[in-house]
Amino acid sequence: MNNFIIQPIRLGTIRRKKENMSYQCGVKDVMDFPLISYYLEGASHKIVVDTGGPSPDGVKWQPYFRTENESPDKALHIIGIAPEEIDIVILTHLHWDHSSNNHLFSGARFIVQKKEYDYLLAPEPEVKAGYDLDLLLGTEYEFVDGDCSIVPGVSVVLAPGHSTGMQCVVVETEGGKYILGGDLITLFENWEAEPHIPNGIYYDLDLILESLEKINRIPGTVLPGHDQEVFNRSLMYPPN
Repeated sequence: MNNFIIQPIRLGTIRRKKENMSYQCGVKDVMDFPLISYYLEGASHKIVVDTGGPSPDGVKWQPYFRTENESPDKALHIIGIAPEEIDIVILTHLHWDHSSNNHLFSGARFIVQKKEYDYLLAPEPEVKAGYDLDLLLGTEYEFVDGDCSIVPGVSVVLAPGHSTGMQCVVVETEGGKYILGGDLITLFENWEAEPHIPNGIYYDLDLILESLEKINRIPGTVLPGHDQEVFNRSLMYPPN
């Protein structure tokens, strides 16, 4: 069987206006949102989805902070995994808070959409600030172009709109399929609303709406990219 288990890992906290996470929600209050990586294990593979942000320096990417145990290496060690054991890293996209610790995974293949990498090389000025080129260009990537299987039981789905090459990850488990929404689906409330509510940060609203509909056609349970409720509902998916 190609069933995987999924463990969410908290890699720090960003403090942002709620409306940045939820399009036209009307809430300008500043709130805390977790940076979430997902650890997948099954079918003889150990996979990490997204590698989080860099060590906070109090200057860049603020407001952003993390505890000592929220660095990716220590967070993985807590669940009994060493970074060098990871054989595949899937990056939903290349923004700083999802891809800044690639160097820790010395034995991994790094999967990213070709469109995302191509855009990284020549981003538009207004969104360039979301990418840390110095860190990202130090990684050797394996490119995919659109929807495809990564290993039996894990596949990616191109879902642009937040970024040019945003991809969601579909994982087969004993409890059915789970869809890791990355920054296409930031909060449970965005997905559970009808119609679905887009991320408040996007480069193409029509495209992000199309991507939400595309994911809606996939039967499965969505796990969002920046919601504390991911940890409140369960520390492992499917729940024991």
